Formats: sequence, structure tokens, C-alpha cells
Amino acid sequence: MKLFRQGENLQNRNVLVMGLGTKDGGVGAALFAHSHGAKVTVTDLQDASVLREALAELTGLKIRFVLGSHRIEDFTSADLVIRNPGIKRSNKYLVAATDAGVPVESPIGLFCETAERPWIGITGTKGKSFTTHLVSHILQTAGMNTVAAGNNCVSPLRFVDDKSICPILELSSWQLAEMNLHKRSPHIGCWLNFFPDHMNWYDSMEDYRFDKESILRHQEKDDIIVLPLDDPALQGIPGKSQRLYFSSKAALSESKNGAFIQNDRIIWKGSETTEIIHRDSLPEHMAVPVHLSLIPPAICCAVAAGVDPKSTAEGITSFPGIPHRFQFAGKKEQIRFINDSAATTPDSVIRAITSLNKGKLVLIAGGGGHKNLDYGPLASLIKEKVHCVILFKNDPASEKLRNELRNMNPKQLRTATDMREAVDLGMSYLNPEETGTLLLSPGCSGAPFFVDLFQRGEQFISRIKAEKS
Repeated sequence: MKLFRQGENLQNRNVLVMGLGTKDGGVGAALFAHSHGAKVTVTDLQDASVLREALAELTGLKIRFVLGSHRIEDFTSADLVIRNPGIKRSNKYLVAATDAGVPVESPIGLFCETAERPWIGITGTKGKSFTTHLVSHILQTAGMNTVAAGNNCVSPLRFVDDKSICPILELSSWQLAEMNLHKRSPHIGCWLNFFPDHMNWYDSMEDYRFDKESILRHQEKDDIIVLPLDDPALQGIPGKSQRLYFSSKAALSESKNGAFIQNDRIIWKGSETTEIIHRDSLPEHMAVPVHLSLIPPAICCAVAAGVDPKSTAEGITSFPGIPHRFQFAGKKEQIRFINDSAATTPDSVIRAITSLNKGKLVLIAGGGGHKNLDYGPLASLIKEKVHCVILFKNDPASEKLRNELRNMNPKQLRTATDMREAVDLGMSYLNPEETGTLLLSPGCSGAPFFVDLFQRGEQFISRIKAEKS
């Protein structure tokens, strides 16, 4: 397989961007190739009406567009193909390019091959978006020039040529697989957790884990990896790099450095042991368990990047959170609304439910495609903790979860045709004068019921605003 290598010149070369999309990956790749003097062609199966926002950003640039279809000749005649990471290399057009000797790359492959300064990479089955943005915010608060990019829909190729920026990259398993082809790992890597996901993409958990291990596979002895103390399987990974550990359950042993939570105190343990902040001093959205547990790894990354441990508290307390990740979306008297649309696995929903222990809980779940994961443990928790669960009609994930909940009281298992009806049904089970929560935590991808998880969360928030008005 031929790859793009550092130092190669794109001037006047034919670069094909496969998949413009609506979430910046294709736009960032097109801008990168154009800025390096390439002759750029963008091809996408969607038409211009769907891609209008992405196309608007490329207005005025000398770029050729092939929309509504792909053409084999565009792939076989290119000097470089940059593919959307969600498109498998087994795609027939990419196979044709590879067979013709054309290098096939992804934005993250190009980034890790061409980036000439240290950067931070964060992965995990759950929590990587929140942690990536939290680390970036802590570093910015400390005076560093950073940007959160990667799997969060911000292309790292937008910043690869600006050496003044320290990129903090959220890395999916697919992106890590691309980095592995280039034998690259980040200078500071962080692996938050590991549990089943994407079993509709991978043949086994072993294959999934292999890609994830690229976060540290190619690190050297002066690099740093941040690992969870509470997961022995991730501690025993071989590697050359220095290690920092984090825990939300136990203090670190004398031989280990890092950050942990003990008696509601967040503590850094290095050459000295320093209390960073007490849980009572955190804003509400940071004190819930699902977010609290991500503060210690963020501290480890920030300290590894050169931030004084004590000064991380300012960034932690001022961090506003991010949309769709256990996002507090407002209140109506005593009812609070939480948008957790990015909870795309059953385990993620379990984490959300166990973070809520006050008042009546109504859950909106489903609304997308499942990933061949086990919904049994989630169904058991729903029966124990959730007052009412609302699923969707004609939805693969809802059908899978409904089957697991088949013995549940029908009055507590409802079905909605769309998000508007789901929110309205949920509100009918909650009394504004009593403590309660309406939680959107789907446990599945957004498509095909919604365009994606972002649209799903946005529709939830839009209906919540109507309820509050």
C-alpha cells in the first residue's frame, strides 16, 4: 500500500477528496490540498443541496466538484486520494485507486505524517470528546495556544501548518488505524477506557483493541501515555513511553504518578502531592460522576504538556462542557433536561443513568442504528432505575432494546414517532413541582432514524425550548 510521506510536494498534483460531508473532514482536506498548490477535485455521493454549507466554505477556490456520484476514472487518475475516515478502504473506488498505485490517505494520516511539533491524542470508547475539549480549555486558560480537533468534526489539517498551535486531537479507532499505517503515535497519549463498540464494523474485540493500541504503539521513551489505574487490562500494555495514571476510585500507589479522586478531593501526585480542587467547588455539570471521572485524565494530559498542577483548577471550573455529551440543557421548575445524544453505546447510557440519582428519571432512548452490542445489562438497569422509557417506531435500535424490555410494564414503555412526540410523552410523566430528569441517552448511532447524533440532540433541545417557553 502506497502512502503519502513527509516532504512530498503537492504542487500541481491531482488530489481527490472523497466525501466532502457536512462535518468538516472533507472541507479541511480540500483546504489543505488547495493551500499546498494541488489541483483539487471533491467527489461526494450527496448533491449540492445537502452539502451547501460545506460548499459555501470553498466558494471562490479553484476546486472541481463531482457531486451525486463517484467516477472510477477520478480515483485511478489521481496522484493522491484523501478519504473520509468513515469510508472503509475496501470500498471499490478506493480499491481501484490502490490497484492503480495511487496513495490513499485520510486527514489524520496526513496530519500525523506532516505535523512537525508535539501534539496530544486522546482516545477511549467513551468520554474522549469531553476530555479533549477539557484539556484544550485547561491549556488555553494557562496561556497556551491550542485547538481541539480530530473526531470532534474539526479537521486537524486546518492547523497542521501553524506551528504556534498545540493540537489536542480526539482519536477514534478508525483514525488510530490510519496513524498505525504511518507508524505514528502522539507525544502525549491518553487512553480513557475500553469496552465494546463498533461491532458492526469490526470482526472482533481483538481487532478493535488492536487499532486502539496505536495510541501508544509507536511512542518512544520521551513520550507519555496516560492510562486508567482502574482498568488492569490497559495498565499492562507494553510500550517504551513514560506512564501517568488516573483514577476516580482509589489513590495511586507510591510507585505511580498521576491524578486521582479521594474523599471528593481531586489530587495530583507527582514529585509532590497537591490537592487541585474539591468536588463541592465544581459547577454542577462538572460534578456529576460521568464528567467528574474525566477530570483526572485531563489533569494528567495538562501537566504532561507543562501546566502547573495547581493552575489546572481554573480551567476545570470555567469549562462550560460541550453539546450532546451529558449536556445540561436547562430546567423547567424542578425538571432538568439532559442532552446525551452522543451516548451511542448501551454502556454509555448505563453511565448516564448511574450519574442521576435524584427524583424521577424518564429516558428517551433509541433513534438510530445499533452496533451489534448487548442491550441486556442496560435493560436490567432501566427496569431498576428508570420510571419510564420512550423508544421510537420503525427504528432498529429501539426494536432491539424493546425486545430486552418486553416484560416491562406497558405504561412505562412508550413509543414515539419523532423527537417532538418523545419529549411530549416524557414531560407527561414528570411534575414540574417535583424533582425529575428528562434524559436523552440513545445507546445507538443517529442514522438512519436521524441524519446523525447531532441532529438528534438538536431536535431534543429545540423541543425542550418550546416546552420551557
